Amino acid sequence: MDILSIPGEMLDALEEGVSILDTRFRVLEMNTTMHQWYAHRKFRPGEKCYKMYHGRSTPCTFCPTRNALRERRVATGIVPYHGPQREIQGWQRLIVFPLCDGNGKIVGAIEYVEDITKEKVLEAEVEKLRVTERLLRGQVALLGELLEKEKEEKRHREEERRRLFAAGIRPLLSLLREALSSEIQRMLLDTLEKALDSLCGGEDTSQAPSLTPREWEVARLLAQGLTSKEIAEVLSISKKAVDFHRGNIRKKLGIQKTKESLFAALQRSR
Repeated sequence: MDILSIPGEMLDALEEGVSILDTRFRVLEMNTTMHQWYAHRKFRPGEKCYKMYHGRSTPCTFCPTRNALRERRVATGIVPYHGPQREIQGWQRLIVFPLCDGNGKIVGAIEYVEDITKEKVLEAEVEKLRVTERLLRGQVALLGELLEKEKEEKRHREEERRRLFAAGIRPLLSLLREALSSEIQRMLLDTLEKALDSLCGGEDTSQAPSLTPREWEVARLLAQGLTSKEIAEVLSISKKAVDFHRGNIRKKLGIQKTKESLFAALQRSR
């Protein structure tokens, strides 16, 4: 049996397309699947494959069959599937086997053709998804940076509001303390100052030391030039308590190990 005249029923048993060509690219036979794919072109045995399948007058530059015949080896390639108006309707994968006679001479080729249009469509969709994913990752990263920046700006705005609030309210509290006469009123003011300290993060954001309400009282009176004894009388506490607060104030001002007077340090920090 001539290898270029394989019975049609053998070719039709395959679901994929099969066509047999000679060395001059003439189509000698093709199976039912190929007839169905190219029903818009009437099959004429001996017609050039590039004219039959692609409507061309010259060989295709991407032809794997030419490579198989020239290099005497199996060749593969992906080619477009053209419709009646030479429009691309899909894609085919060709696996081309060179055919030899009993003497080893190349006498033709057999093309095994798979329709991979769906595969190509899926590949394109996957690539779109990959591009979309990269874009989304970039946007997420950018949003993350913007959120962090917004948080930082919000924190700075909050700190500034606290600083301005503390800077404005503390002088009023000092004036109020001077006007108070009873211990109960001073206790209430101490509570208010503690709430202010908590609201402002436990410190005076005007860069004054983080003193307790009582230490603020002592520091204010010291800055006015009062002695420990005089402060004790004003605050109705013992001189020993005043000296204790003075020691804490010196520590918080960072002058506990220096000879600088507390009065001078307080004047400097005002």
